[in-house]
Amino acid sequence: MSLLEAFREAISRLKFRGKLIVSELTEAAPAVVVADEWHYAPSVADDGYVGRLLEIVETRRVGLLVPLTDLDLLLLAQHREDFQRLGCTVMIAPPEVIDICRDKRRTNELVAAAGLKPIPSFTLKEFLDNPFYPCFIKPLVGSAAIGAAKIEDEVRLRSHVATYEDATLVQEYIEGQEFTVDVYRSRDGEIHAIVPRQRLVVRGGEVQKAVTIKDAQLEDATRTLVESLDDLWGVFCCQCRREIGGEPRFFEINPRFGGGAPLAIAAGADLPLYLLQEVLGMPITSRYGEFTERLLMLRYDEGLYQQIEDVTQLPGYDAPEFR
Repeated sequence: MSLLEAFREAISRLKFRGKLIVSELTEAAPAVVVADEWHYAPSVADDGYVGRLLEIVETRRVGLLVPLTDLDLLLLAQHREDFQRLGCTVMIAPPEVIDICRDKRRTNELVAAAGLKPIPSFTLKEFLDNPFYPCFIKPLVGSAAIGAAKIEDEVRLRSHVATYEDATLVQEYIEGQEFTVDVYRSRDGEIHAIVPRQRLVVRGGEVQKAVTIKDAQLEDATRTLVESLDDLWGVFCCQCRREIGGEPRFFEINPRFGGGAPLAIAAGADLPLYLLQEVLGMPITSRYGEFTERLLMLRYDEGLYQQIEDVTQLPGYDAPEFR
């Protein structure tokens, strides 16, 4: 919710009239409480998903659409011109760029092509021909760390594959620190912000504790990686691991706001502001490299409360959901 509030603050700073509008599957979502408006949209898997978003954009005169999950990135990329015809900019790269970012094997190939040191990666079949432990296994196309795990032995490997099937990538397990690097890059290719943050505690793929750092090695490596991928613009983040005294080993490019982006914003890289300025045709007021280092983020659960009309429509009404 802090990201929505950051957008609200950016709108206020720019002194223009704007609303935060969210689409959700149900009103039982925190964003519904925080936003100015919410509108129903079906599941991404529903054939009517894009059509519903286009309807919302047209009727509510939406000028900017910002995806926040991996699930609809490719769909939005494929239909970005449809939104553009309605006067709405989608913060999204072309489909071919999204394909590279979503496919872990192609991401690894991009890292190598950029001249950076990739993490040795294998298909499950290749790995079984010459197994080693510990290893790290994850889906070729995944989200929210679902199906990603450190595997210590063959027994755990077989159990994992039985659960998540064999469309997986197996990588060498890299010990050491883990970082996410937030980036703002304008459509002309200029990089306006690079903010590394060290991930300290992660729960369900979402960072719970992290701290900003100034690290020339990380920043330079991120720039090298980003500049090898044309047409990736807006706010996105890159993830890597680094052994003590080693070099960054990138394994992920998320072509959207990362879950921990509010830390970079709090540190002074006003990513929502830069995005709004670019879309509105204004100068981007970033100051590259100027952010607060050693800023620690500590997250905790907080309740939001609202009275609703029909409790029978709530997820979990017929039987509780366990996550």
